[in-house]
Amino acid sequence: MQNKFTIIPAVDILDGKCVRLEKGDFDKVTVYSDDPLEMALKWQGKGYKWLHVVDLDGAKTGIQKNIAIVKKIASVVSVPIEVSGGLRNLDRIKELLDCGVSRVILGTVAFENLSLIKTICDAYGDKIAVGIDARKDIVLKKGWLEKTSLKALDIAKRLADIGVKRFVYTDVSRDGMMEGPNFPAIKKFASSVKAKVIASGGVTTNDDIEKLSKIRNVEGCVIGRAIYEGRITLV
Repeated sequence: MQNKFTIIPAVDILDGKCVRLEKGDFDKVTVYSDDPLEMALKWQGKGYKWLHVVDLDGAKTGIQKNIAIVKKIASVVSVPIEVSGGLRNLDRIKELLDCGVSRVILGTVAFENLSLIKTICDAYGDKIAVGIDARKDIVLKKGWLEKTSLKALDIAKRLADIGVKRFVYTDVSRDGMMEGPNFPAIKKFASSVKAKVIASGGVTTNDDIEKLSKIRNVEGCVIGRAIYEGRITLV
């Protein structure tokens, strides 16, 4: 495994609770804790070096209903956190970075306003990533509820050309299903973009992590259900 490969637990927040969805389906919710901060501290305590915090309400509506919880996590934990979920304007991005968030992950806005993404990347550089959430190579937005006409690689290449240095690539059909990642899609994506890639969706076993760590340009992976249910034991 690459020395710098990073395993990143997901802390997904919906209605103030720490949850996981199946394939991003808001009707298929598993609640793991009523206290997302407690979960963040748990993963920090187990030695994980980054946390992936998602405001699912924000992803769905564009309004960060859980921003107070996100800020609390950023102020209390000592490891860096990356945050996503409905971040669609410069003021909110600045607000989060100013309160201790290390990286913001943009989704919907990246597919609707390239000029704004360039402005954001020019201002914040490596603190900005874009989430490419795809089903059958087609990008989804607005909390995976809306299908675009964009192909994942096509838009990723355009975004890399205007300054995006990192992508979080998720195969939505694998997310929360404990069926393993879509390795061919991840390899194709990572080898085709001039940016670092964090893989997400379906990571279930230590062997999955080992395989991902050997893919060029893949610097880490986000894991949700498998960590919550004790399937991953590397840390």
